Amino acid sequence: MSAQDSNPLEKYVTGEERYVRFTEEILGVQLAEVQKKILRAVTENKHLVVVSGNGVGKSYAIACLNLAFLYTNPNSTVVMTSGSYSQMEEATFKPMESLLRSAKDDFPLPGDVKKSPPRIEFEHDPEHYFRCISGRYPDNLEGRHNERVLVLVDEADKPDITQEHFDSAQSSITDEKDRMVVIGNPPRDEGNSLYELMTDPRYEVIQFSSMDSHNARVDAGLVEGDKIPGLVDLKQVREDYRSWNRENFPGFENILDTLEKDDETGVLECTEKGLDERWYRRRLGVIPPTGAKSVRPFYAEDVTTAENNWEEINDDQDEIEYDAYGVDVARGGGDRTVIAGITPERVDILESVESPGDHSVNKRLVERHVDDNRTPVIMDAIGEGSGIADELNREGYNVTRYKASENARQRKKYNDCRTEALCELGNWLENGAVEPKTDVASELREAARHIELEEKSLKSGTTWKATSKSDLKKSDALGRSPDLLDAVSLAAWGLNVEQASSNAGYSFYSY
Repeated sequence: MSAQDSNPLEKYVTGEERYVRFTEEILGVQLAEVQKKILRAVTENKHLVVVSGNGVGKSYAIACLNLAFLYTNPNSTVVMTSGSYSQMEEATFKPMESLLRSAKDDFPLPGDVKKSPPRIEFEHDPEHYFRCISGRYPDNLEGRHNERVLVLVDEADKPDITQEHFDSAQSSITDEKDRMVVIGNPPRDEGNSLYELMTDPRYEVIQFSSMDSHNARVDAGLVEGDKIPGLVDLKQVREDYRSWNRENFPGFENILDTLEKDDETGVLECTEKGLDERWYRRRLGVIPPTGAKSVRPFYAEDVTTAENNWEEINDDQDEIEYDAYGVDVARGGGDRTVIAGITPERVDILESVESPGDHSVNKRLVERHVDDNRTPVIMDAIGEGSGIADELNREGYNVTRYKASENARQRKKYNDCRTEALCELGNWLENGAVEPKTDVASELREAARHIELEEKSLKSGTTWKATSKSDLKKSDALGRSPDLLDAVSLAAWGLNVEQASSNAGYSFYSY
């Protein structure tokens, strides 16, 4: 296909609306206004940064842009990298593949979709292609030459994307026909490489909050029309505000009033301080201001709520049937063997014994409290706990050997089992009860002040990872291994482990 030939796509070759019209008329996509703004901005700007909260449709807009640029510019090359390769495949390339397949039913679009790496190639023009490139090697972004070149860097706020990626991508941008587009959520702070681009005068910067989502604006009565599947709505925004900030949603217009551009940098900011970091980044689409609350598996006020819930507990029960046990076995001096029993309503510390001595003593402590072969017993399988777990399993107990560093059950959310267990504990604290003014309540409260969740980019996507146990031990507030916390979080994690049938053992559980 060339500009000189009779080109069925000729009417999409020029104009600010060219990519919008191609997407709507050829790909058959109903674009939201946010998505149209992104496509228009690419036609007018050589360098573009798109920063937004979640749910506004930017990933789908990029999928449409890739196809629009590739097909309306006959002599073009499009390359894309990302801070999360799997996210690029799932959120961008798969929609591209689906859109192209559907469009070909009604329109004679050339090009072959191929994988490993994901790409679109044209048989008679090897320089005309789209290709996904791993972010592992920034140099692979260099040396792209064609009449028109589009280079995209997605998930640019992730730690795996550095200034080297931007410099390599820039080397392929040689004249006014080329485009470089950088996309991401707002970084956590100004030390991130993405922030440097946001304040670089070469770049046009457009920022969106989740309040710009078409569906949220329909719910707020600001625009008319049907909702668009996949975009965040106002109900979800309200729920997130209440969940993350522990207070009622102040209203759509009041939220918009907190957003303003910095006079010096032009970067969108929030004037309201002290809210949860997730609210700023995921919903407002801004860098968290100083004083933003860190993301944690649970908070000190959650522990207070659980202590207050104890008033509803009937403590006159002769025998409590626990739904799971958590066992943290002492490994040496200063450690304790702790056994916690948990139900959906309460948690109890059944044993807390300082360095109990030997293997057989620790095993008898478990046998003293667990008298059936059905209730899940979650045991830390590092060190001494491993041998005890093996013996109890052979005797028919329903033991799960827990390893903190192994893959979480919810792999798309949590980096490892320990993070998952701490977050399960946080969920449990919403309705569960902890006896007030006890050692376990005190340790949970101190842990809540010191354990944070950080985003970690993996091949499978972005997950949460909790402050390491070694760092927690260094905390002045704890000063020792958090054995009570460990046992209680293991027990909370165990609430989602099935009761064993007649055959107990490891085969029931997979990580």
